[in-house]
Amino acid sequence: MKLKSQLSATIFFLAVSLVPASASIVTYSGEDIMATTTSAHPVSTAAAASFGTAVAGLGTTSLVTFEGATLGSFSNLTIAPGVTMNGTDINSANQTIRNTSNSPSFPTLDGYNTTPSGSYFVEVQAGTLTFTFASGVDAFGAYFSGVQFFDPNESITFSDGTSETISIPETNTSGSVGALDFVGFTDAGKSITSITINAGNAQIGADYIGVDDVQFTTVPTVTGVPEPSSIALALSASLGLALVLVRRQRAQNN
Repeated sequence: MKLKSQLSATIFFLAVSLVPASASIVTYSGEDIMATTTSAHPVSTAAAASFGTAVAGLGTTSLVTFEGATLGSFSNLTIAPGVTMNGTDINSANQTIRNTSNSPSFPTLDGYNTTPSGSYFVEVQAGTLTFTFASGVDAFGAYFSGVQFFDPNESITFSDGTSETISIPETNTSGSVGALDFVGFTDAGKSITSITINAGNAQIGADYIGVDDVQFTTVPTVTGVPEPSSIALALSASLGLALVLVRRQRAQNN
């Protein structure tokens, strides 16, 4: 369980990575140590911008801010057409939508909103949060707030044909120093139907984090290429029609 103590000074640690996780996966990751929930966070913002540029040509990208969602716990929440979200916390209860800190005395050490002029976010009280996509996606990213160190660290897991894990940064965090991260990935050519955020449990260590400004790119529908036999049949039909028209023209001229 994360420890809560007052931040006594403003501390920033900046780190950004652009690292292939596998042959087709590219990750976009940035971490800012936060003194307040509204502190500048240039590295995570830069990572989000790089991710946005990368996904521009992959398909249709959606952004979910959770603004206006029903507050409180949810069991299977529809957040976009064909996209649902569910999960259980450290106590095996449902995860929640909040618009205020779950730890008002130490808000940077817990989840909080990251949407400009917004207030809503998903509170993940350890455990898991899973996104399910009726149509596959090949890119996913989000902001993660209140991240602190524990072992093993928070992660994103999914399958693109093989099991994949992407770590959520927690460098230089502790029981009194939390981070705001953006983590995203592209996996061009894949069709991923489920993505899970892991924040630990009571046995291995747990972190309470916020998830906000979720982005995902839906795999475009590819129109099938005609089989050679179909092309040959179409050409044959066209040629037959042409011969009929020629014969009609000759008959009219005689």
